Amino acid sequence: MAILSRPEPLSGDVLIRPARPGEEDLVLDLLAEAAAWLQGKGIAQWPARFPRGSVEAQIAAGEALLVGEDPVATLAVAEEDRELWGADAAPAYYLSRLAVARRAGGAGLGYRLVGWVAAKAVEHGRRYVRLATARDNPALRRYYERAGFDHVADPPHARWPTSLYQRACPPCSPR
Repeated sequence: MAILSRPEPLSGDVLIRPARPGEEDLVLDLLAEAAAWLQGKGIAQWPARFPRGSVEAQIAAGEALLVGEDPVATLAVAEEDRELWGADAAPAYYLSRLAVARRAGGAGLGYRLVGWVAAKAVEHGRRYVRLATARDNPALRRYYERAGFDHVADPPHARWPTSLYQRACPPCSPR
């Protein structure tokens, strides 16, 4: 079951909705903008452009989401991540590819999106919101810690230097 089947308000008049087939470039462009911004800060965390097939698969699975009528953010929420988290039976949502356009940066949208995912986790009976982030990006790690996530592990089997984080639900509240 996808986290979201139709658009719903995130806050005010801003909607969050599933990305639809044919909107791959909207998602890819937001991710590429974030990757370029990170690269400009000397952080080579993401590829310059994610593979189109990976975004197509997330859209087909109902995992890729867009925020705003003229999208200003994207994120993916899955029900499992066996590659990094294994076959853990604890019900969780797995957050990835959270990117906010620079034109919408600095207004707390990323934190609101994390809070929205946490609220959905509680609503759907999930025990955790989990994510994987770059182990060598201390600013991003602090960001997620401020958003209520706890460091769980640095898996040695990951394809890139990774730190795993989770946020318990409830309370799923930021620090």
